[in-house]
Amino acid sequence: MTNEIITSIQNPLVKRLHQLLSRKGREEQQRFLVEGAHLVEEALKSGAEVVTVIYDQQRDMDPACQRALANHPDAVQVIAASEAVLAKLSETKSPQGIVAEVKKTAADWAEWVDKKRQEQHSLLLLFLDEIQDPGNLGTILRTAEAAAVDGVVLGSGSVDIYNGKVVRATMGALFRIPVFTQSLVETADEWKAKGGRVLISSLEQNSVSYDEADYAGLTAMVIGNEGRGVSKEMFARADQFVHIPLYGGAESLNAAVAAGIFVYEAQRKRKDRHV
Repeated sequence: MTNEIITSIQNPLVKRLHQLLSRKGREEQQRFLVEGAHLVEEALKSGAEVVTVIYDQQRDMDPACQRALANHPDAVQVIAASEAVLAKLSETKSPQGIVAEVKKTAADWAEWVDKKRQEQHSLLLLFLDEIQDPGNLGTILRTAEAAAVDGVVLGSGSVDIYNGKVVRATMGALFRIPVFTQSLVETADEWKAKGGRVLISSLEQNSVSYDEADYAGLTAMVIGNEGRGVSKEMFARADQFVHIPLYGGAESLNAAVAAGIFVYEAQRKRKDRHV
């Protein structure tokens, strides 16, 4: 922890970190911001590469964050700052008094799948086809982590996974579940070549109800865009269409709600079969 106290929003570090509030800045620097004591603690506990922590000099740092930082005594730069600085680095109406700069991580999807298959003979993945609402994406990741989904592939055209709203909505799941951002069509082709099956959420006439579908073995569930659903390119790669019955007047379900129903049903069946 340094003795420095940053009070000016014109400080070079503050200016650089402020750029991380935009997708362009995050891509250029390969870093992103997390805000709030819980998310900062989760980032530190997860082993993510936290570079800088800035906290409000007028507030006591959250004890859980202090304990997590104690495990990184030399690796993290910890700086006190004024309320104005924290407001500059915040996207929320009421800044939470602490932010952390975190390096993005990159992993090879194919290598990850091969390694996981050596550890377990069945995998459950979520393929997300142009999910554009930050709240939906964050909720899907949080639900996927809670349901012990093995990994998530986020197709191109989706909202940035490091968008502040997404990160906050994950409640820390972002640091615990593998997420790969890449071409969904190419990933589906690689997945099928490895013996994987692709299930697509759709109300097609030949679809089966979600509680009748087979989620065993290597299964990837595709959740489509909030407005148009699953793309034609992904439709062509479906091994099975699966739907959730709509008993009321609604024409469709929210993408995050649908994802939750599918993955929990998949895990229920896997548990029953000891898969």
